[in-house]
Amino acid sequence: MLGAVLPFLGPFLADRGLGPVAVGLATAAFSLAKLAYTPLVGRWVDRGRWFSGILTAHMALAVGASTLVFAVREPWLLGAALLVIGLGYGTVLPLVEAAVLERMPRGGYGLVRWWGSIGFVAVAGCSAVVVGSGRFDRFPILLTALLVVLTISCLPLESQVRPARTDGRRAKVGAAAWLLLVVLTFNQIAHGPYYAFFSIHLRDHGIGPAAVAALWSLAVLAELAAFALGPRIERRLGRRRLLGLALGLAPVRWLLLALPPIPPVLVLAQVGHALTFAAAHLAGVQLVQEVVPAGARRNAQALYSGLCFGLGIVVGTAAAGPLYAAASGSGSFLAAAGLSGIVALAWWGIGRRIVA
Repeated sequence: MLGAVLPFLGPFLADRGLGPVAVGLATAAFSLAKLAYTPLVGRWVDRGRWFSGILTAHMALAVGASTLVFAVREPWLLGAALLVIGLGYGTVLPLVEAAVLERMPRGGYGLVRWWGSIGFVAVAGCSAVVVGSGRFDRFPILLTALLVVLTISCLPLESQVRPARTDGRRAKVGAAAWLLLVVLTFNQIAHGPYYAFFSIHLRDHGIGPAAVAALWSLAVLAELAAFALGPRIERRLGRRRLLGLALGLAPVRWLLLALPPIPPVLVLAQVGHALTFAAAHLAGVQLVQEVVPAGARRNAQALYSGLCFGLGIVVGTAAAGPLYAAASGSGSFLAAAGLSGIVALAWWGIGRRIVA
């Protein structure tokens, strides 16, 4: 689904007549539900509060909301529809994530996440064909179809995701996990201009939909390499050092995107996605699981999703709107580089205290 959303949600909203600030806020709405609702669900599930069909019920809600995107044009209605879509999708993800990490396959977490990246590349390419020549009115069709497929894929997972243990009344998310979550959240805030305005920034410089999709797909191909090599890199560096490397190189990537968007610079910046996103997520999601007790894992993963990909993206994309309006793409990416530098220095100072 994200193979259509990340490259083309921003241009679709702009095509509907939304200005930069409204685009940032509407994009933020997609992640807002993860901030308040998703952590509550994770906590309830850890405490044994489960109902049959929890995954498909949330996804059905998202499908229903996606049909509104066809018809509405008012910014607040589009934002409300995206909010409900994010609520359904964002609740399913951490529940499945925690279950996968409890049943780690032989190839490690990177191998599982690798398939998500394959899906992104395939869908981004198909989406570029569908919305080619500026046919962004077709975007809601893509969104609804992909949500329906995702809903169907949840059916066989319903019985597998339910936790075997329900001792969450005693298990808590400790201080180490909270510090880690703060660092990872600020890393996502720095991604805000990229998520909300990278495609628009390219379009403003005369780069067409096919090239935009190709650049997004290049970033995901870099993800593929990172996830495929993940277990080997983890064994060599350890998860704490791997996260430090990812955070340390993030400012470099945003500085590259602040330069004039010529092909060599864009290619190098997108290859950097292997570190700023893939390696950070690979290390971060497993460190979160590692530093909490078993009875708090769904709560911890819901907090990871809610804070990093909820609060982090909400704040980052919402702030990116005024930034882009005032300073264009280059200024926005310079601000992202400054914030990423602070995050990297913070992890260098506290990382050893959180993880051995």
